[in-house]
Amino acid sequence: MLIEATNLEGLEVITDKGLSLGYVEDVIVDLESGEVYELLVSDTNEELVEDGASVGVPYRWIQSISRVVLLKHFPGKIKRKEQFEIPAVSPDGKRRKLRVVKKQYGDGGVGRLGWR
Repeated sequence: MLIEATNLEGLEVITDKGLSLGYVEDVIVDLESGEVYELLVSDTNEELVEDGASVGVPYRWIQSISRVVLLKHFPGKIKRKEQFEIPAVSPDGKRRKLRVVKKQYGDGGVGRLGWR
C-alpha cells in the first residue's frame, strides 16, 4: 500500500507498549534514495520524552500505518544529550575524540542522533 507523505501529518504515533508518543509533524526523506528516513513527532508524551520535545523516529521502527502509526520498537524514556565540547588535546596531553551532537530540529526538538 502506498501512502502519500502529506497523509501522515497529524497521525497519532503509538509505541510498542500501547502508549501515545505524539503526532506526526513532518516526514524526513533521503532525497538521494527517495526513501523515508524518519518521522518527526511533535506534541510528545512527557513521560516518554524529556520536556515533551519533538523527536525523530527512524522509519525502520514502524510496524504499520493506518489510522495511527504503530511502532514495533521504542527505546523507553528519551533524554536529550548535553551539548558540550571536549578539547582535541586535554590538559594532560592525551588526545581525545571530539563529540559532535546532531543539529536539533526547530522549536527545541531533537533528532534521534541527539538522544542519550
